Amino acid sequence: MRKLSILVVIFFLIFPLFADKVLFMRPVTRDIGRQDASDIVGALDTMMRDRFDIMHYRDLDRRQFEDLRRCGSDAICWADKSNFGDYEYVILSLVSKDRFDEILVRFVLLDLIEERTINDSSRTYFSSRDITDRALFSQIREVTDSIFDQIRRGNTHRSRGGRDDRVRDDRHGRDDEARRRTEEQRMREEQERRRREEETQRREDEARRRLEQERMQREQELERRRQEEERRRREADRQRRIEEERRRREEERERERLEQERQRREMERQREMESRRRSLESNADKLRRARELVLEMCADGRYNKAIEAIVKVSELKCECEEDARVLALKTQLLNFNTIRNRILEGVRLLDHRLILDNLDAAKALDRAIVPGGTEFSRRVDKIEAIGHFARGRDLERRDSYDMAKEAYEKCLELDPDKTECREWLDNRDKLAKTIYDKAMVMVRFNPTKAKELLRAILRIVTAENEYFRKAEDELKRMEF
Repeated sequence: MRKLSILVVIFFLIFPLFADKVLFMRPVTRDIGRQDASDIVGALDTMMRDRFDIMHYRDLDRRQFEDLRRCGSDAICWADKSNFGDYEYVILSLVSKDRFDEILVRFVLLDLIEERTINDSSRTYFSSRDITDRALFSQIREVTDSIFDQIRRGNTHRSRGGRDDRVRDDRHGRDDEARRRTEEQRMREEQERRRREEETQRREDEARRRLEQERMQREQELERRRQEEERRRREADRQRRIEEERRRREEERERERLEQERQRREMERQREMESRRRSLESNADKLRRARELVLEMCADGRYNKAIEAIVKVSELKCECEEDARVLALKTQLLNFNTIRNRILEGVRLLDHRLILDNLDAAKALDRAIVPGGTEFSRRVDKIEAIGHFARGRDLERRDSYDMAKEAYEKCLELDPDKTECREWLDNRDKLAKTIYDKAMVMVRFNPTKAKELLRAILRIVTAENEYFRKAEDELKRMEF
């Protein structure tokens, strides 16, 4: 019983030494980013270590690793250079990018005993994120399907006893068969070489005869073409001389016709120049009279008719100083009309900006058009008074009563008949009461505004006014 127990222990200790192992060779990466390559190789390395009984490529010495790496995917080369006691199978892997920037993962499974490729398959992934541990295991599972149960980690493997001798015998037999086939192949190649040499010589002789015939035919064809070209050249020379004579006669007739045409056009041009000169002289007189008429219309205040007239007159040309005068008058009238329309729009809307901002420009243009000014200059003071009146109303709405007072006074200075301005200035005492009441209401929630209103009372009424004193007292009280 004791001996049986010892045999069982020895069996379980020795059996794993003959387990089937697979060599996992270092993956090859091409045309792929360094980070992606590192992540994919790391995931593949971890998956192979965890799930398969492998021999890692780092377990090989450097010289053996370099020898095996040069074998590529040649199963016979791998079988010759590998150590059969360490592993039976080899898994090669390639990670690269295709022309669509997709990642291609390829696995090759080699059987070193039978010296053949068991499987060679590839799978395409859209990106490195799709290459997970599960996806890699699934692909390896497909590649190693025929031996999966043998190389899976934790599985019991078959014994290797006596296999090395069988392998060596098979290899010797294959070597003898290979030498015999090589010799037969050499003899066939020698026969084929001789046959090809004879065929080549025959073809060369045939080609030389064909080339000689072609050369003679070309020489005959060249001679025929030379004679034909000579005949054509003589015919062409004769036709050329005939054509030159015909062209010479036509050119003489054309010169005579052109000379007559030139004389006729010269006479027409002189007549046109004379007619144009008389027309320009007439236009100069018309432009002068029309400009004087337009200035008279402007002086009478008929601006719209004056503009219509100057626009029509400007179409006439005399090529003299009167053209520039009419153009300058037209420009001044159009600019003046634009500014005048803005001012009139401001009068209609009581917009002091439209009135006062354009008034100086209108005055300057009006005096430039007619020395001393037109009808517009005679009533410009009343228009300016309306502008100051509109400004006073705007300032009053914004509680700027002191500035409104100045605007109303300027309005009354320009137009003493402006009753609205006079009434406002005459009613300042009542206005002072209104402002004071408003300031008293605002004392509680806006003291700053209340102070401004009280100061405005001091500026628009005299010291004799009752609300002047009240505003003064209230300001002193607020300041203390």
